[in-house]
Amino acid sequence: MRSSAARIGLPVALLALVGATASSASAVQPSGVVVSAMPDEVEVLAAACGTQEIEVTIANPWPVSRYVDVFIEPEPPVKTSRELVSTYLPAGGQVVAPVLVRAEEDAEGGTYEIDLRVGRSGAVREEVAVTVVPRPTGPGANLALGGPVEASSTHGNFSACGAVDGNADNADWDVTTGWNDGTREVFPDWLAVHFTAPQQVGRVVLTTRDIELRSLRDWDVQVRTEDSAWTTVAEVRGNTAVTVTSVFDPVTADSVRILALASNDATYSRIVELEIYAE
Repeated sequence: MRSSAARIGLPVALLALVGATASSASAVQPSGVVVSAMPDEVEVLAAACGTQEIEVTIANPWPVSRYVDVFIEPEPPVKTSRELVSTYLPAGGQVVAPVLVRAEEDAEGGTYEIDLRVGRSGAVREEVAVTVVPRPTGPGANLALGGPVEASSTHGNFSACGAVDGNADNADWDVTTGWNDGTREVFPDWLAVHFTAPQQVGRVVLTTRDIELRSLRDWDVQVRTEDSAWTTVAEVRGNTAVTVTSVFDPVTADSVRILALASNDATYSRIVELEIYAE
């Protein structure tokens, strides 16, 4: 069961792929090792924040201990945070290794595979199906979807990516989506989306918290053009609504930022979803 499994830590960088070679003690791979992945099907957006996690479980059902190498082989354009799990398995033991899965930002849509192989020349023990979804483009596309995004700070398990994942449902707050800054009762805070190339922007939709007056009260919508400072294009003051749309004269920018000046409970800046459109 999961509670009895050792958990192997992630590398710091998402794409710092492990390149270690198998040890001499694990050169002969045991045939009885059981390898599985959960889930065995994932969908990733071809964007900076499109990363998903799978868990690779390696189990030894036999009454003897052993060393095991499990090679993780993603089919391009899919990438994984590691290419090898090398571990010691006691008799009857198992380990669970989290693996991050993403796709190159210019990847074509389609279904690709990740093979899990015991030993470099061993048979494939498990396959993970990865559906790659291209980032939307053209008129009406949400330019913020999938990032890249950064924030002045983050609180606990929150991630700046949670504010650009396409999920504006407040019911998922604290579970799978949203951003919360990490400096209690200290303002301003900010959340910024960067474009890989300058984009025309003219409308920003911000969804904030909806309970106990935890919504953002005051903020500025700012844009930045290449080699220039941040410029305020819209201001919101005294807000108590959940979703606010700011419309302004279209401008070409390489980044858009929400500068949070105050929240209604005077504690944190909380953004459930940030959307950016050309007009």
